[in-house]
Amino acid sequence: MDPNALSMNGTSPAPAGPAPDGPLAALGVPEPEERLYLHVLARPGRTTERIAAELALRDEQAADLLDSLAARGLLRWRGIPPSWSAVAPDVAVAALLLRREEELCRARGRVGELMRTYQRARRPSAEGLVEMVTGRAAIADRWRGMQAGARRDVLLFDKAPHIMRADPGAELPLLARGVRMRVLYEANAVRDPGRLAELREFVEAGEEARVLPELPCKLAVVDDRWAMLPVSSGAELRGALFVRSSSLLDALVAMFEVYWDRAPRVPDADDPGRAAGDRRRELLTLLSAGLTDDSIARHLGVSPRTVQRWVHELMDVLGARTRFQAGIQAARAGLL
Repeated sequence: MDPNALSMNGTSPAPAGPAPDGPLAALGVPEPEERLYLHVLARPGRTTERIAAELALRDEQAADLLDSLAARGLLRWRGIPPSWSAVAPDVAVAALLLRREEELCRARGRVGELMRTYQRARRPSAEGLVEMVTGRAAIADRWRGMQAGARRDVLLFDKAPHIMRADPGAELPLLARGVRMRVLYEANAVRDPGRLAELREFVEAGEEARVLPELPCKLAVVDDRWAMLPVSSGAELRGALFVRSSSLLDALVAMFEVYWDRAPRVPDADDPGRAAGDRRRELLTLLSAGLTDDSIARHLGVSPRTVQRWVHELMDVLGARTRFQAGIQAARAGLL
């Protein structure tokens, strides 16, 4: 009899609901078995018949569940007279964890075989290295999957149009587990006050952020394994190319590094110059990124009139005729 098909009162199972979240669910122990195990764990020394009576099960149902738990190494049948008791959880659960890890390792080892089958089903000319993803929902789902699979690095060109808002719930855990995130923002993408606040939150959490007046395209690269970029430029993102490890992916990473090296960084809230009242470095950074006076004012927490006064003073010092020129000259002079 299949224990998974039983409810604890012996009736037919209820319609499928949310996945169980008990302590053994992640180890593949079905809910009926888990409930019975927890019962025996708290009440050792019961016979099969007594356990069945306490849980309103038929004797044969209880026997099937108990035998399955014994096969998993969670329970044992012993004593005089014989009765059921739980194996010490630190030993039994550790053994289950080890078996599950071995299963996951075997499954991971078969990913290559599955990918070869997947690629054989694609068009031979593409060789499975480039895939078209269409529709905003599909693109967003693919991006979330890429983020969740990140192990070392995430590289981003942040440029409109955006298919979804920045998600602290997705990015902050990546930063917390040591994934290095480098994001190059296009100035237009961070002029909104809400976006500036999000950017500062990410920078304070460890994101490395830089800004340029203009970027060539949207781009996301994860671990030198995957990349995604739009099929075409425009006001609406309807299609994207998903690129796997290849010379094309290498070229996209190299392009990111070229733009990254020439971009000024976005200072974080704990910048020493900011704490000392000297905002010149931060002002120069934002100027070279092409932000407007209003955007700079919101970023620095001052009025646009104050920003205009600081800008004119910097232009006089640097001998620049435009604000953007002042930022570029400051970068060349090593002031950024």
